[in-house]
Amino acid sequence: MAIFKSDLSKAEKRTYLRVLAYVMKTGKAKAQIQKEYLEIQAKEAGFPLSELEKLKPIASKDELIKELKAITNIRSRRFILREIVMLSVTDHEISDAEMANIYEVGTKSGIKEEKINDFFLWAAQGIEWQIEGAKLVEEDL
Repeated sequence: MAIFKSDLSKAEKRTYLRVLAYVMKTGKAKAQIQKEYLEIQAKEAGFPLSELEKLKPIASKDELIKELKAITNIRSRRFILREIVMLSVTDHEISDAEMANIYEVGTKSGIKEEKINDFFLWAAQGIEWQIEGAKLVEEDL
């Protein structure tokens, strides 16, 4: 069974949103875009917006790993890591350091390297799909 944001427990939703905020903070997104994205994710997860602003930010990669390790459901951990990968490649770029960080976070939180590889392959296929879609619109004009 596939897991969705709404399937996460309340504690897992908190972690999910805190992780997304941490990943965006380390990226290039602007503050307003980050806020709007987190609000959309919270709504989709069924997490009260009134509690979103009260979430304590994750301060470090070690804290991020600790948060993920605390989730006992492997599907939930995998879902969150998959979302980290997806968010990290939204600009169609990922540095070697970012990739290494994701592998470290994933493996130290109990996710096998092979599964992390699968997430990156999945993300690459999504990017290829977007590029192909744009070509279909633009070709022969």
